[in-house]
Parts: sequence; structure tokens; C-alpha cells
Amino acid sequence: MMAKQMTPVRATLRPLDLAQHLIEVELVLPPESISAGAVVALPAWTPGSYLVRDYARFVDRVRILEADGRERPLLKLDKQRWQIPPSKRAVVLRYRVYGNELTVRTNHVDASHAQIIPAATFLYLEGQLDRPFDVRFQGFPKAWQIATALPKGKTGFLAKDFDTLVDSPFELGTFRTRSFRTGGTTFELAFTGAHNGDEARMAEATRNIVEAAGAIFGGFPFKRYVFLLTFAPKVRGGLEHRDCTSLIADSLSFDRLEGYYALFQLIAHEFFHAWNVKRLHDPALGPFDYSRENPTRMLWFHEGLTSYLEHVIVLRAGVVPWSHTAKELARCWSEQVQRPGRLEQSLEESSWDAWIRFYKQHEFSPNSSISYYDKGEMVAWLMDAAIREGSRGKAGLPDLFTLLWKRHGEGGLTDADVRRAYQELSGRNPVLFWNAYISGRAELDGAALIRAFGLRMVPRAPWEALAPEDQKDPVALRRAKAWTGLVLGPGPAPTVLNVIPGSPASAAGLSFGMEILAVDGWRTTTPAEAQRAMAEPGPGGRVQVLASERGRVFEREVPVVESPERTHRLVPETRATASQRAAFAAAYGQPFPRAATRGKTVA
Repeated sequence: MMAKQMTPVRATLRPLDLAQHLIEVELVLPPESISAGAVVALPAWTPGSYLVRDYARFVDRVRILEADGRERPLLKLDKQRWQIPPSKRAVVLRYRVYGNELTVRTNHVDASHAQIIPAATFLYLEGQLDRPFDVRFQGFPKAWQIATALPKGKTGFLAKDFDTLVDSPFELGTFRTRSFRTGGTTFELAFTGAHNGDEARMAEATRNIVEAAGAIFGGFPFKRYVFLLTFAPKVRGGLEHRDCTSLIADSLSFDRLEGYYALFQLIAHEFFHAWNVKRLHDPALGPFDYSRENPTRMLWFHEGLTSYLEHVIVLRAGVVPWSHTAKELARCWSEQVQRPGRLEQSLEESSWDAWIRFYKQHEFSPNSSISYYDKGEMVAWLMDAAIREGSRGKAGLPDLFTLLWKRHGEGGLTDADVRRAYQELSGRNPVLFWNAYISGRAELDGAALIRAFGLRMVPRAPWEALAPEDQKDPVALRRAKAWTGLVLGPGPAPTVLNVIPGSPASAAGLSFGMEILAVDGWRTTTPAEAQRAMAEPGPGGRVQVLASERGRVFEREVPVVESPERTHRLVPETRATASQRAAFAAAYGQPFPRAATRGKTVA
């Protein structure tokens, strides 16, 4: 016997004052949902962004009305929950929402558009997350369209339950649209905001990206998918959903090819999440408790591996060249092998503490923590190398996802499942890799990249980056070799942003937030002036630093040593074997890159 379908909550959104970023939300709660009383709540966070954001701070004027318009008492229980009194009739809940933060996880409403993030907008009935929602929009400008992954019903947009609603943001406005069909799925793109790019190029690249990603999984798990692309100056972000994604890109970045490459990587990253985290995921990440943190130790898998595979996908799609990807991988490698926090926090620990450490960085964070995105990306690369090497080039990290999808689908995924698949593909005991890189803090092993792909990380000291004529200048060379471990902020004043643990600056007692007033008696007014003055003596020298902190002025003597910092270049081996070249081609869908030698290139 079929279960009786629940009456949906009818939600209606209306503009109050678009210029003031205000909308009104009206929820009609059906009688059976409140007959014994109920509690309504607003989520404290949104899936995919692991931080309690307290969306209730944007909500006010919460009122409950009977069908005849009479207002009833409403008790607020805590920061995000309200008590609904028992009623045998439907009641109307109305409240005001403020939205003036343009990110992929917050509402942004103005006279030009409305981006509605459901977690920040809709109250839910506690214990009734499976109740459907019927979402309608009234009173917005007639010229505005609506883009969302939700299906359109006779009266509004229908979400089968609250989880589906949260996973379906809305974009309202005069956006431009494009669409294409591939693999039996329709893909729609909604472009909001002015920019200096080519939307036809973006759409064509998106087609190539989704096809490259879909090939890993043997097709798409949906019949319709929506890309919401918003453009604004100096912003970037993405948030994945089951059947859509929200993307924000710098509107003025497309005068350079790198602007397109960054967007294509973002598209690939968020689209890959349609499988990795939205369907293949740790059971801790769904069904959700929207009222509190939902910690997991697997964000390194969900985000770190996705960060690496975005490169694989755009390369296989042919929308980003290897030369750009090589620079990106080398940059990330350089940052991770020098970040002091790599010795303090493992990927599992970084994942678990994301809610309180990754999204809430403080001055000491670089010295005590890592990013499960960036460090996870580099470990994913090593995992790809280990599988390639262990399988003699027959398999790689994409094949790990092919296997996991075939075996687990949407049935939940554990760390043990990932280990088992890794062992099957690589022929190696996963304990060693996990102990080193997942639960451990081992240094990244560049030799694995050579063995698997014929790629070498070449370190370069700061003085080796000097122009040839400067390398012959002993003064320029001396300054380039100088290091104190003092990191100054990007602002106009020479303010200490970080002090590397164990460095001369740390031993001298310099710390976060101090301002460097003078070095060796010379006034320093900018970060560049301060760094140049401290480098003047070169390694083996000493400088007298005049600093201030909370109104106090004091002097410290700081030794100068040779810089341990290194950047890296990723270069192909000139004598790469046929198997290494084949593994590279199988991994990235491109021929093995040419190697530079004495200013020339060789195949």
C-alpha cells in the first residue's frame, strides 16, 4: 500500500526593497504538520561549506498568522528556532531576509538580480525534513527570469524534501542563457553580470569538461544540470549541488588566457562534485543535521582529490594546456613543502577540524595547520602516481573513482572502501600510503612523480631567480640570499603577518601585528622598504629592528641567515621511458611534454 503523499510547505518569496537587499518569505504550514505543535528552524550552515554561518542573523520580523490574518504568539527558542503552537488549520509564517553578500553560500539581492541560497532563506519543520516544498516568486520585476535545478510544477518549483531544496539555489534576473545536450543529459548555463569574456567559448569548454568528467563514470546520474555563473570584480568561488552548481568569477579576468583557465578549472572542480561528495560521500555528509557541525575525516578525499582531478579533467577536455597546469601544480607543491603547518596537522585532522580551523584562520594558522584542499591535491597526485606505478600504467586516480562509483554508487562511502579500491588498483598495501600522507605528516615525495610520470620537481632558490646580470652583482646576490623568517602583510604599512617558527625573527621576539618602524636607524614606511633594509647585511649579518606593538616601541636585534625558501618548476625528464610517457598520456589525455635543454626543446 502506497504511503500518503505529504502536503508540501508552500513558500512564497516577495521583494520588500531590492535596493535595501530585503525580501519577504511566506511559508504556509499545512495542518497535519502543526496539529500537535512544531518547531521551525533556519539552517546554521549550508552543505559544501563547512562552517556554522548562523544565517539567522539575517532574519527578522518573524510572525505567525491564522488564516483570517490574526497574529498568534510566537516563542523564539534560541538563535535559529521558533515554537509553533498547535493548530488544526494551516498557518502562515512570515519573515524578512536581508541579503547583501555576494558569495556562493549567501543571499545577494539588489535591483539587478536576486541570488537565493535556500539554507539562508527557508525555515524547516524539525523532524519533517522529508516534507516537500512548493516555492513561488511574486512581485519581482516582470523582465526577470528564474534559473534553478528544481522542476517547475503547475504552481511553483517543487522540491521533494528539504534536502533537495537546500541543494537547489535560485538565480533571478535578466541573465543570458545557453544550453547543450550530451550523453542524454541537458546542460543549461545562466550568465549573470557583465564581463569581458566570450560566453560561447565558456559554453563550449563546459561541454568538453562535462564530457571528460562523465567519461570517468560512464555517463551522468541526472537528466538535467544547471550551471549558475555570476560575474563580479575581484571575486571567485564555487559551491556544488546534486544537479547544479553556483559559480562566481572575476568579471575582468578574461583579457588573459589565464582568466579562462581559472574558470574552466572551477567548472571542472564543482562539476566533479556531482559524484564526489554529492553522491559518493562519507555517510556523515548526508542526511544532514542543519543545526550544527557535521564533521568528517574525509574532506581530503572529497575536496583534495577533486582539486587534483580538476586538472586531469581540463587537460583531457583540451581546454587548458599542460604548460599552465604544470605551473599550477608546481606552485601548489612549493607552498605545501614550505608551509610550517605541514609538520603539525595531518589531512584527516585538517578535515575533522575544518569547522573551527580551516574556515576560521588566525595569524598562527600557517604554522599549525594545512589545507585539505591544497595538501590534499598534492597527496592525490602522489596517489595517482602510486596507482600508475603499481599497476604498470594500467590505472590511475580516475579509475579509482570509476571503481568506487560502480561499487558504491550513492550507497555511502567509507575510508575503508577507498583503501580497498586503492589496494586493488595499485597492488599495494594502503597502510603505508595512509600512514604517511593521510593520517601522517610525511614530506611529499617528488621521486614518485619521476617514477610514474617522468616529471621532476626542480627547486630554485630566490637568488637563482635573479636575472643573469644581477647574479653577477655581489650586492644583489647577497640581498637575495638574506632571510629572517619575517612575513609582512600586503597592506601599505610594514606590519608583521607571520613569523616562521624557529626563524631568526621568531628567536628575536618579533610577532604578529607588530609594525616595523625602522631598520638600522632608517625609517621604513612600506613592506618593501622593511624587507629590503633587513636583507641589506646578507647572510651572517645582523639588523637592529625598531618595532611597535599596542603603543609600545622597542628594539630587537635580528640575525640574517641564508634563505631556506625554494620555489619549484615541474619539468619533464629528458630521458623519460616509454612507460612513463605512456602513463602521462593515459593520465592527462595529452602527449608527453617536450623537455627543455640548453634553450632548446626535444621530443
